Amino acid sequence: MDRRSFLRLSSFSAGAWLLSEALPAALAQTESGSNTGLGAVLDAATGTAFHPSPLIRIAANGQITLFVQKQEMGQGVRTAMPVLLAEELDADFNKITIEALPYDAASGGQYNTWASASVKGGWGSLRKAGAAARAMLASAAASTWNIPVERVKTSNSMVINLDTNAVLPYAALIEAASKLPVPANPVLKPRSEYKLIGKPVKRYHAEEKGNGQEQFGMDFSLPGMLVATIVRSPTFFGKVRSFDDSAVKALGPGIIAVLEVKQMNGCDNRNGVAIVASNTWLALQGQSLLKVKWDQGPALANPDSATLSVSMRNAIKNDTPALSYDKLGKSKSYIAAPDTSFSAEYELPFLNQAPMEVPNCVASYQDGKYDIWGGFQAPGFFASTLAKAFEVDKSAIFAHLLPMGGAFGRKEKVDNAAEAMQLSKALGKPVKLIFSRPDDMRNSFYRPATFHRLSARADKSGIQAWHHQLAVSTFPAKTIASAQHIYGGPSNDLIYPAADYQSGFYPVESPIPVGSWRSISYSQNVFAVESFIDELAVHNKTDPLEYRLMLLRQYGNDTVQATHRKRMEAVLLRCADAIGWRKPAARGRYRGIACCVYTHTHAYTAHAFEISVSSKNVVKIHKTVCVTDCGVVVDPSGFRAQIEGSMVWGLSAVMKGEITVKDGAVEQQNFSDYQVLRLNELPPMEIIVIDSEESPAGAGEPAVPSIAPALCNAIAAATKGKRVRTLPLSKAGFSFV
Repeated sequence: MDRRSFLRLSSFSAGAWLLSEALPAALAQTESGSNTGLGAVLDAATGTAFHPSPLIRIAANGQITLFVQKQEMGQGVRTAMPVLLAEELDADFNKITIEALPYDAASGGQYNTWASASVKGGWGSLRKAGAAARAMLASAAASTWNIPVERVKTSNSMVINLDTNAVLPYAALIEAASKLPVPANPVLKPRSEYKLIGKPVKRYHAEEKGNGQEQFGMDFSLPGMLVATIVRSPTFFGKVRSFDDSAVKALGPGIIAVLEVKQMNGCDNRNGVAIVASNTWLALQGQSLLKVKWDQGPALANPDSATLSVSMRNAIKNDTPALSYDKLGKSKSYIAAPDTSFSAEYELPFLNQAPMEVPNCVASYQDGKYDIWGGFQAPGFFASTLAKAFEVDKSAIFAHLLPMGGAFGRKEKVDNAAEAMQLSKALGKPVKLIFSRPDDMRNSFYRPATFHRLSARADKSGIQAWHHQLAVSTFPAKTIASAQHIYGGPSNDLIYPAADYQSGFYPVESPIPVGSWRSISYSQNVFAVESFIDELAVHNKTDPLEYRLMLLRQYGNDTVQATHRKRMEAVLLRCADAIGWRKPAARGRYRGIACCVYTHTHAYTAHAFEISVSSKNVVKIHKTVCVTDCGVVVDPSGFRAQIEGSMVWGLSAVMKGEITVKDGAVEQQNFSDYQVLRLNELPPMEIIVIDSEESPAGAGEPAVPSIAPALCNAIAAATKGKRVRTLPLSKAGFSFV
C-alpha cells in the first residue's frame, strides 16, 4: 500500500484506528444509508468491500484481508492473527491475506511489537471482530431466505440454510451485510467448537521465506537507490577529528560520496563518516578502506567492564538505593539486611541481541517529506523521535513496515533511520543504509550488566526476610530507567512469599548504551532469584523442588497470588516428573530445576536439566525439559518454534554470551568472539505445553529466564556445591560437549 492510498484510507479519524484495536467499530453512515465512514474510504482505495471492522476487509470476490499493525519478526504474528479472525468468522483460512499497515503518525495505532504481547492483545479484539462479522453475514443470509437466523449456520466462508441446505458464499452477502449494525457484544465460540485455534496451520509465507521471495529490509530497493555504510565512532560520544578517503575514492566512479553523519538528539546514533556507493560491494569495500581519526569524547566514569563491575559492587556496599520497594510493591526507605542473614552475590554481563538480519533502512527524501522502508518494532516512538530530531511535523515521515529477520529488542531503536534520512536529504536520492555484522556487534543497545546481592533469613518453614539489592548499568549517566530493569523479583514480583520484603535499585553509569533484550530484565533477575532459592534449599538441607513447592503453597487459595501459585505449581510438578526428579539419576548424572512467572503477561515456565560434569569441568547435557503454561495456544507449531528458539537463546547466553568493554568501546566483532550455539551443540529437549483455557500470554520471551538458573543449579549439584554466580559459564572455566 503506497502513501497516497494509505492517506485516503486513514483520513478516518485517529480515534477510530485506536478504537479498532479494542472493538469492531461500526461504519459511519448517512441518514440515507450510504456509507461515508472508513468503509467508503477503504472502498475508494481498494474497491467495493464489506468492512465489519476498520482493519478487516471482505472483498466482492470473497477474499478477506486483515490489515496487521503488529510487526512480523519471525515470531509468527502473521500466522496467529488470521487464525484468531478466521476462527470466529468461520472463514476459509486459505482466503485470508495479510497486509502490513504502513505507519502514519497522524493516524496512530498500536503498532509497537514487544513483550510477547501481540497475540495476547489480539485475542479479544480480533475474535470479537470476526464474531461480529459472522453474525452480520448470517443475518444477511437469513433475510435473503426469509427465515429466522437460528436456521442458518456458517462454515468455510459460507452461510448454509439448515432447512434446504442451500448455500450462500460470504462474497454474495457483503452488500446486504454492510447495511446492518455491527453487534456490540457478539457471541464468541466455546472452545469445544474451535476448528483452527490450537490446530496446526500453514505458516504464513513459509514458501516465500524458503525460496527467497519474502522481502525483508535488506532485500528492498528503489529505482536510482544508492547504498551506504558508515564508519562510526568506537565510543558513543566520540567525534570525527579528520578522515582520509583517498583509498576509498580510488575504488572508482561507483563511489558516489564520502561525508560525515552527525549524532542526532534522541536518535541514539553515533557520529561517523558514510561511504555512499552505487552498490553494496563498493560500500562495504569503502568502509574497510576509510581512515578516521577520532576525538573519543568526554571521559567515562566506567570505561571498562572491570571498572564497571567494581562500581556496581561499591554502589551496593556504599550507596543509598535510588529506588526501593516493600512487600506491597510500594516505595520505601531501604533498611540494610542484618549481618546474620544468609547472602550471595551474582553478576551478569552485557549481551547483544545479534539478530540474523542486521539493522538497515531505506530512506527517500522528497519535497520536505521522508519515506522510510524497514523493520521497526516501535513505529510510534520512531515517528515522534525522528520528527523532533529533523524538525519536521510527524506527518512528514511515513514508514513502510517490512518483515524483520529477528529483532529481540534491537529494532526498537531509530539510529539506522536517522542515519539513512540524513544521507537521503544530503544527496537528494533514495539511500539504503546497511550495517555489517561487526557494525551491529559494536554499535548496538545492550542488555544491561547487573550485579545482585541477595540476603535472606529463611528456614525449612519459609522465608522470614528477603532483601534484593540490584546494581544495574544505566545510560546515559545514572538515569533511572523504567521498571523493565527490575521485573523478575526486585520490583516485588517475587513469586515466593516473604514476611519482610525489601529491594533496592542502584543505577551505575554504563560505558555503552543499553536497551531491551529478549525477556528484558527477567533474564538477569530470575537467574539471581532462582539460584538463590536453590542455595537456600541446600543451606536448609531441603530438596530444591520441595522447597519451592512449600513456599508456593504458603499463599493458600485466598490471596491475589492464588492463580500464580496454582499455575506455577502445576508447571513445576510436570517439569519434575518429566526429568525424573523423584527417581534416582543414573550414576554420575545430576539434575537442576528453576521456574519463572512472567508476571506482566501471566505466563509460567519451568526448566530442568540432567547433566554430568567431568573432572575437567566439561559439562554434558543429557536431557532438557521445558514445561510452559502460556494460556490458550493459538498456533501450536509456531508456539513450539518459539520455545525451541528460547532454548537456543538462553543456552547461548548462559554458556558463552558476554559483551566486554575496553576504553568505552565494545571488544567483540562477530560470531567468532560472540558465539551462539550451533545445531550440533543443542541438547536433547522435551517441550511440554500445559493445556489451558486462560487467555494467551505470549511465547517469545517467557521461556528464556529460567534456563540459566536451572542449568547452574544442576552444575552445583554435580560439583558438590561449586556454585556459579557469575555468567557466562565459560568464564568460570566450564566447557561443553
